[in-house]
Amino acid sequence: MDKKKEEFLARLRETFRVEAAEHIEAMSAGLLAIERASDAERPSIVERVFREAHSLKGAARSVSLADVEALCLALESIFAAAKRKELSLSTATLDAIHPALAVLATLCTSPGAPPSPEGKEKEQAALAALEKIARRVTDGRENMPAIAAVLGPPVVGAPPSSATEAPPLQEAKQPAATAEPTAVVSASSGGAGLAPAASATAHAAAPDTVRVSTQKLGAILLEAEELVGAKLAASGRAVELRALAADLTNWNQRRVRQVAQQRRGAEKTTAVSELLESELLYTRTIENSLRKLAGAAHQDALALAVITGRLLDDTKKVLLLPCSYLLGALPGIVRDLARDQGKQADLLVQGEDIEIDRRVLDELKDPLVHLLRNSIDHGIEKPEARRELHKPSRGTVTIAVKPIEGNRVEFAVSDDGAGIDAGQVSRAAVRLGLIAADEAARLTEAEVTRLVFHSGLSTSPIITDLSGRGLGLAIVREKVEKLGGSLSVISTPGLGVTFRMLVPLSLATFRGVLVGVAGGTFAIPTGNVVRVTRVKPDDIKTVENRQAIALGERAVSLVRLRDVLDLAGPDGPANGAARPVVVVHAAGRQIAFLVDEVQGEQEVMVKSLGQQLARVRNIAGASISGSGAVIPILNVVDLVESAITAGAPGPLPAVSDSAPERRRRLLVAEDSITARTLLKGILEGAGYEVVATVDGMDALTRLKTEPFDLVVSDVDMPRMNGFDLTAKIRADKKLGETPVVLVTALGSQQDREYGIEVGANAYIVKSDFDQSNLLEIVRRFL
Repeated sequence: MDKKKEEFLARLRETFRVEAAEHIEAMSAGLLAIERASDAERPSIVERVFREAHSLKGAARSVSLADVEALCLALESIFAAAKRKELSLSTATLDAIHPALAVLATLCTSPGAPPSPEGKEKEQAALAALEKIARRVTDGRENMPAIAAVLGPPVVGAPPSSATEAPPLQEAKQPAATAEPTAVVSASSGGAGLAPAASATAHAAAPDTVRVSTQKLGAILLEAEELVGAKLAASGRAVELRALAADLTNWNQRRVRQVAQQRRGAEKTTAVSELLESELLYTRTIENSLRKLAGAAHQDALALAVITGRLLDDTKKVLLLPCSYLLGALPGIVRDLARDQGKQADLLVQGEDIEIDRRVLDELKDPLVHLLRNSIDHGIEKPEARRELHKPSRGTVTIAVKPIEGNRVEFAVSDDGAGIDAGQVSRAAVRLGLIAADEAARLTEAEVTRLVFHSGLSTSPIITDLSGRGLGLAIVREKVEKLGGSLSVISTPGLGVTFRMLVPLSLATFRGVLVGVAGGTFAIPTGNVVRVTRVKPDDIKTVENRQAIALGERAVSLVRLRDVLDLAGPDGPANGAARPVVVVHAAGRQIAFLVDEVQGEQEVMVKSLGQQLARVRNIAGASISGSGAVIPILNVVDLVESAITAGAPGPLPAVSDSAPERRRRLLVAEDSITARTLLKGILEGAGYEVVATVDGMDALTRLKTEPFDLVVSDVDMPRMNGFDLTAKIRADKKLGETPVVLVTALGSQQDREYGIEVGANAYIVKSDFDQSNLLEIVRRFL
């Protein structure tokens, strides 16, 4: 291992040491509480200890501590059995678990250090004791041999490994990002290839750290943000004072002219002159005082602006984390996804040292995972197909992070796969009803490609646990635009695709355009503003029954913002004068909004609306002006959607005497009576009429004699399996269009591919079975 990787791993393990101490302390306290707890209190305590063991296991895996991971997995299995009430946590059992925690504490005190012979013996003895406890659960399941294999052969005299109850988790597919941000490894720093390293010098050189609650840091940030309001208020006061001083100066100048006129006038008297001169002297005194006060307020505002800026920037930096916090766990996800698909792929990460607001990184986790799934499932080809195309057998997925001018950062996710098939996307959009067939023929390839972000659109030939529902890219767009960012895609058929996410570095403040509408003031994020212009009534045209203006060489729909927000109040000038227009973009569309006035651009401090108003249509949050007024921040994505639907024709009225909708009939083919009863109950509970059969032959007979809308079938059945049943349904002219959903325990990639080959519409693996997923898939095909 090179020096850079060794130092990086040493820093991770140093932070892991602090985190592990907290987990072990919580587990020890939980064990003591279990002994004192009543039967009603025990389940919640057992759940808490189970979660602590699971979190510590994930953190240990991330920093390549196999010995800690093995002991945690054993503890996790025991407490999983206790949760299911298959194991009683008696005093004797707890007495055997406590020494294992002591061994864990020793291992985590110096993570990665080579154990002494005595320490290794204690470690193996602790594992053997946990195995002995687990053997009492059941002799029919095996988990502990795999755990022991991580550490190597047990010590002589230790009891042999036996079966134990595995926790209800799929460990092989579990991402290693369950720990705190310190428990991840960036791809460029070696990833899973990092070997255990323990060096006293690296340990001593680790920087001093302080673990601070993110809630406390958030409170500090909120206090710093409040100073932004004070800064704006101070600036407003300074402006008001300067305006007052200017008004007083003008007044004094008028009085000087009046005094001069009185002195030249025939009716001038000494008393009047003295009064005017004393008044003039008095007002000059006030004027000088105001000028000094205005100057002092201006200096105070400048000083407050500098202090507020520094405090806010420093506080933001406390919450900034390198992108490696987010990206470190992704290489393992790509490796597992590719292996499940029978493909080969590597993840390259660039710019993992760039620091971003942790809140932004947390929001980007799901979008990045969805994009990686999309790249592996739809982009990267099989090794043999890549060789035929003269590509390396191993595909490459790249995540490149780079800062963009204007306090923004770009995440570019690209692959060297097949790219997006515009023809497939177009046909899927027509089937989904997004566009008409004649409209699809007129769209450019770039316009068709942007359709992939619509919810429900998928080009996958079959729905599986990995893809096919058409939700992944829609979720990506929703998350990115919720952050005030933008998403774009560039595809080159045969060479790959690149998704670009442009997001802010921080969520605390942003630049916004202030607009006046119906007597109120609203803020529009500058990142969503294309341009600000003015239009005359003659510039407004009618295109496809909607108002529009010309923007360059294209027509952009024009909507009054007051109408979208449903506001009542004074309208703008109606004398034919030019009106201000703000053109915004979101969700791949541009809309021009007619406003009463554009008040300018300024820094906007974001405030939440609170839990009572967690989701208000068209409103993303609020800010406070210098005068203390509340300025709503507009949600541009909602605005665009509202503007589009506002001008769309309403639905046709329903016919009151229409016949009620026919109840859908489903056929279930399953040889297991337990699974058959379960599926029948789930589907009948959703309102379907269900007929259950015992195998594929029985199901095919019923299909030929009775009408059914959909078939749910197992695969491994006697007489005729689910694959053969699906193939015969597809070969029958009468039954060929009947949707088939396979629900099976066969989860290999070869089985999934064969399901696609025979014509199944969806493939659900029983180990990943979820009732809501089944019902969602059934509804999709009905």
